[in-house]
Amino acid sequence: MSTEIAWIIGLPTDTPYLDLVNDIRSAASRASKADPGDRLDIARFEALATRLEQAALNHPGAPRMAVSLPESGHTMLLGTDPDTWSASLPQDLRQAASSLVAMKLLPVLVVNPHTYGITSAQMIGPAESPAKTWEAEDGVSGSRAVEARFRAQIAEALTRDATRRVPISPSGINNAVVTEVLREFVEAAPGTVRVDVPVEYRDGSRSAHRFPLRALPLVAELPPASLELKLALLSIRHTEMDAVVHGAWLRNAEISRPRPAAQTDDLVYDITLRQLEEVCRKERHVRLRIYQTGLETAVVGFYRALTTHLLKFPGSLSVQPMYYVAPRRPRKEAGQQQLSNNGPRSGRSGLGNSPRSQSRNYVHADNSSHRSSPQAPKVLITESSTFRKGSVWST
Repeated sequence: MSTEIAWIIGLPTDTPYLDLVNDIRSAASRASKADPGDRLDIARFEALATRLEQAALNHPGAPRMAVSLPESGHTMLLGTDPDTWSASLPQDLRQAASSLVAMKLLPVLVVNPHTYGITSAQMIGPAESPAKTWEAEDGVSGSRAVEARFRAQIAEALTRDATRRVPISPSGINNAVVTEVLREFVEAAPGTVRVDVPVEYRDGSRSAHRFPLRALPLVAELPPASLELKLALLSIRHTEMDAVVHGAWLRNAEISRPRPAAQTDDLVYDITLRQLEEVCRKERHVRLRIYQTGLETAVVGFYRALTTHLLKFPGSLSVQPMYYVAPRRPRKEAGQQQLSNNGPRSGRSGLGNSPRSQSRNYVHADNSSHRSSPQAPKVLITESSTFRKGSVWST
């Protein structure tokens, strides 16, 4: 058996140790200001803290005092000045560290998680029974089954007699489905009570803020607005949208970083709350057309913040979701298909069907091809982006 034990160990106040403490303090300060998902300074802080702990454990003759394990709060002792220590440090840790400072030593808190002994554990009861398996109705499959499963999750989360609040999981669901289903359940109906449900993603991370459902008296009309903006939810997702929007609500470089999904959700929520309050500060009513694509964490974070804003400032804002519809790929003409299948071949097998060889030919109405001249004009065929309107979020 093994258990944990904590010591306060005294190191000499030599310059290398004091410099190491200053580096740890600097790394901790930088890590607290880092963007979500940016672990560079966090990793540096952990590496430096480990060096200090190993130096304390391996220093010959260093005095050590056994102390109680800190249950929560900061557990780092940085420096020899008690005024700079965390106020959450237990009193026995503070007294032991102060006694070492009086001996002109540098106190270091070290926790050994694998000391011989028995760990006392409190019985918390049996584990919860596994959730029931969900099965789609007969004839329901594909995207329809995914939508039905999402609806079933929300319905289960809204059950009044639920012993525990089941989280909803929007991972892998089309952004239009997520937006429309959430709007349906955000609307308050007569005789219903608001329920805040947790949101959990496929990677197991859970958002810090619950999603308020049955919370808003939504209306279907767009009221007159003193300010109207067309914005992409995320920048540089589909550049075709640039021609129809005034700007982007979120910066893709900031949002689409490797991190737990719930952290991205929380980041979008915090940014959106601040920006909604700012854009509505001096306006009677703001109308936003949000041109959105995928990334369900951004969609959920945005509409959770929108719901929270409308609860606090009813009537200040309305949002019209605009769902991007990718243009269909043009079908090959009969002459193009024949040229692709029966075109001239060179000595190497398959070369006549390569994109390079085809790009040197123009296909004419008479289905003949010839070598293009350098002066021949290039024809650029474009297709406009299309969007589908969603249900209005407005109170």
